[in-house]
Amino acid sequence: VMPPCYTPRSYFNDIPLGRKNESSGRRENMGEMVNLLDRDIYTMSQADRLLAVTPGTSRRWIDGYERQGQRYEPLVRSEPTGSGMVTWGEFVEARLISEYRRYGVTVFKMRPAIMALREEFDTQYPLAYARPFLDNDGLDLVMRVQEENNLDVLLHFVIRTGQMTMPSMKIRRFQQVADYGVVDHNDGRSACRRLNIAEHVTIDPRCAYGEPAIKGRRVRVDILTEAINAGEQTEDIARAWGIPPQAVEDAVRCSNVA
Repeated sequence: VMPPCYTPRSYFNDIPLGRKNESSGRRENMGEMVNLLDRDIYTMSQADRLLAVTPGTSRRWIDGYERQGQRYEPLVRSEPTGSGMVTWGEFVEARLISEYRRYGVTVFKMRPAIMALREEFDTQYPLAYARPFLDNDGLDLVMRVQEENNLDVLLHFVIRTGQMTMPSMKIRRFQQVADYGVVDHNDGRSACRRLNIAEHVTIDPRCAYGEPAIKGRRVRVDILTEAINAGEQTEDIARAWGIPPQAVEDAVRCSNVA
């Protein structure tokens, strides 16, 4: 187990500006404050692993696919780009969509509603922002979009109970892990900036290259899991890294799941 003072560069998510964003094709200039949602963070296979979905699922959701001569347009991107990189905004939207995959209705039926939400909220990532699900006006707008697009009830983002409009159970589950905050100071709107998947574990695109890590320490959970698998004791690992034993236990439980 490496001591707490050992923090190799690979533990940190020092994403440089001044490079081409593979998903959007936009050049990020040096000194420009890039919207966190637009940053390329993962490969498609990394996204599959972190979302705990079968291989190829992230690519189908994010960039669409073709089967038996029929083209299925992407859920997350407005149109296919062919890029194998996944931005933080795309990952967050795929994480939210993953809440719906267990209900026996193809999530691709969401596409017309998601396309409409992009226009209504004037953003490429409507599902990643807070306003559609945390603001009363936003909830009402989402309800109207659902109705206008005849979205299957099992795929609803918001529901109405009496006179109240509220997020659906799937959205509320997503909100249990989503940490919202300003991701672009030129914009000021609040969006999901990290996923707190356990008391001590977070997925933050700004640290540990977006891999699950211990909150506040940037210690990747796979490092802790490897130590456990090598026979190290939880208390010894915790002492070496200066973290509570519960953090090590959390790391083992959610090393591959977002």
